[in-house]
Amino acid sequence: MKCTSAARLRLAAALLLGIAVGFSAWIGIAAQHVQSDSISSVKTYERGYSDGVQDAQPIYDKSDSKKSGYMPLFLQKDPQWSSTAYSDENIGTYGCGLTCAAMALSYERGAAVTPDALATIVGDTCLTDRVNDMAKFTQFARDRYGYDRVDTFWGTDSALDYVDDGWIVFAGVSGQLGDREYGSHVVMIWRANDDGTYALRDPDDGANSIKTWTREELEAVCFGSFNAIRGDAR
Repeated sequence: MKCTSAARLRLAAALLLGIAVGFSAWIGIAAQHVQSDSISSVKTYERGYSDGVQDAQPIYDKSDSKKSGYMPLFLQKDPQWSSTAYSDENIGTYGCGLTCAAMALSYERGAAVTPDALATIVGDTCLTDRVNDMAKFTQFARDRYGYDRVDTFWGTDSALDYVDDGWIVFAGVSGQLGDREYGSHVVMIWRANDDGTYALRDPDDGANSIKTWTREELEAVCFGSFNAIRGDAR
């Protein structure tokens, strides 16, 4: 009886050890997959950011205060300002409209206005119900810098006509944009290219920001309202 009991105990111990080893191996494999997915996401983000920065350089002509023709690429999740308090959390989470406004002001002024600096200036004054309000941002640009503005309007064709005429257009997005899916987001259409395509800045996606967009592609996007500003008289 003692031998049988000892054998059963050894068998039970071996089974428990096998289960423990198998569970540990499963945890290791799962962790590797999670780590691999995280690394892949980081690489995609960094590649988009790097490509966008390279495409946007030189951002300014340091010897001339006039606009150089280059739009800076600021991403709201850039660690330089992503944790700066804004709205109900920070720029990285809620700063899409703020980041678009910072890019537009930097372009028009020929001097950097980073998202964290702009957040310090505007505080909560360009938010409505804690959400970016681009009508308020364009009003801020008019009041502070004297820029022309177009108040809230609708229609992608109208928005692109404004871009054709030299305006920077802020666009609300809900749905698919490139490879991204957004619930509520703000992007900026800032230039009509010579070949009939358009340049766009997406503050949450470097790849979208360096892609050229055809009119047909933009007309297929689920845009909501638009607002626009223009600095120099053209």
